[in-house]
Amino acid sequence: MRKIFLGLPSHWLMIVIISAIIFACGINKMHVSNFNLFISIVFISIAVLVGFVLKTSKQKN
Repeated sequence: MRKIFLGLPSHWLMIVIISAIIFACGINKMHVSNFNLFISIVFISIAVLVGFVLKTSKQKN
């Protein structure tokens, strides 16, 4: 399984959490009723995910 799921388990956990947040917003039809808030949640979630991955991954010199 390590050949399929590359990366740290915490990265995969964050992807699942962020996906659940965005999915919950979509199920509640937030993308129709409150589009600006929905887009803000999506962008902030992605920024948090990218920041977390960059901060916790090993950097090659």
